Amino acid sequence: MFSLGLIVGLSNLLFSTDDQSVMAPLENALIEDKEAIIAAPSVSISNIEAEKPISKQETLKLTAKDNDETFNKELRIKNGQGLMDALLDNGAKRQEAFEAIEELGKHFNVRKIQVGQKLNASYNPDGGLDSIEIQKDFDHLIVVEKKDGAYKGFLQELPSQTITRHSSGIIKDNLFLAAQKQGLPQAVIVELIRIFSYDVDFQREIRKGDQFEIFYERKLSQDGRRVQEGNILFAKLVLSGKAINLYRYRPPGKDFADYFHEDGQSSKRALMKTPIEGARLSSNYGRRKHPVLGYTRMHKGVDFSAPTGTPIMAAGDGVIERSSWYGSFGNYVRIRHNGTYKTIYAHMSKYGRGIKKGVRVKQGQIIGYVGATGRVTGRHLHYEVYMNGTQVNPLRLKIPSGIKLKGAQFDQYKTAMTATNQMINQAKSHILLTSYHPKTHDIID
Repeated sequence: MFSLGLIVGLSNLLFSTDDQSVMAPLENALIEDKEAIIAAPSVSISNIEAEKPISKQETLKLTAKDNDETFNKELRIKNGQGLMDALLDNGAKRQEAFEAIEELGKHFNVRKIQVGQKLNASYNPDGGLDSIEIQKDFDHLIVVEKKDGAYKGFLQELPSQTITRHSSGIIKDNLFLAAQKQGLPQAVIVELIRIFSYDVDFQREIRKGDQFEIFYERKLSQDGRRVQEGNILFAKLVLSGKAINLYRYRPPGKDFADYFHEDGQSSKRALMKTPIEGARLSSNYGRRKHPVLGYTRMHKGVDFSAPTGTPIMAAGDGVIERSSWYGSFGNYVRIRHNGTYKTIYAHMSKYGRGIKKGVRVKQGQIIGYVGATGRVTGRHLHYEVYMNGTQVNPLRLKIPSGIKLKGAQFDQYKTAMTATNQMINQAKSHILLTSYHPKTHDIID
């Protein structure tokens, strides 16, 4: 136990700044308690001072110098954080971060960077920002490097391989659920619905026991850690015993591929039959008693009842004329498709990404989601079609079809069909000789 004299002496030591006044009480304390204390440790004011924190730039500089090479760091964009904030928070100098981002902007819209986006930053032994790398898409990496005092950006191809997958199933409820049960990714299912939307009314024509088949591509990164679903090469629906086959094909001289029936007729039409899948027709075109107002009036569209959040697709290519709240229609979108057709979508819970006035949309693009905004009694999509300025019944509209391949073009298409069929037969044979993993549906040899 320390004596009272020692405690007093040490207290004087800690709170005195005069060397002599420090030592005298300590000597007295040692004399008074010789049996309790054999030796007193030396004390220095510098030992009890708090150390100054090291900045992030100094940390990067020290780390890089310890390794005597470039120091790499993986960054991830946090909520409420921009690219500049991410670089500064991880030790980059403001001017260097600004110059690097300015160069990056020549290859990538930095304003569209999303929360969770990953990028790599490298620092030289002096702590300066050497380079940043960010993935632009599945096949390309953007690299911005500092050379000769200036940042230069370029695209770097990422190696990958393309494989094909085959799947089929029986429809019990709707096509989406049936495909989902077979392990198809959501992006592939949405595309499958889109390419058949020109030929099939998903609300009225799908029956329990109908079948589907699909043959599509999948991209794998070289390290096997990244996957991207590719094009649907072939798709088939059997509705009430009648088969509809679609093949992906790009005619010579065309910039884009399309889907064609076996007779060479393009499946694409001016408008889809229905802009939503898995919905129930809840109100038809014509006179009806209004569910809210209570009196009979003309219903100049059709209503599709569906769960809130169900995607709504643009019925055809066109330009958004209006995307805003519109009285009793609630959240409302109007699309001008050409000089003949316009379509209207109402009561949506929210709009699709980037959907606003003046934006050009593609057929099948998601423009919004089912909701119950405006004057309604429940969630549904109200859908209208104008032809030459007059409202018409969307379900009875005779929609002109796309191109039809003839002559030499049709002969080339038949050759392409034969090649696709051979690939499908090979995939089916492989499936017969293998088994599926019960959870991932991956083929196991």
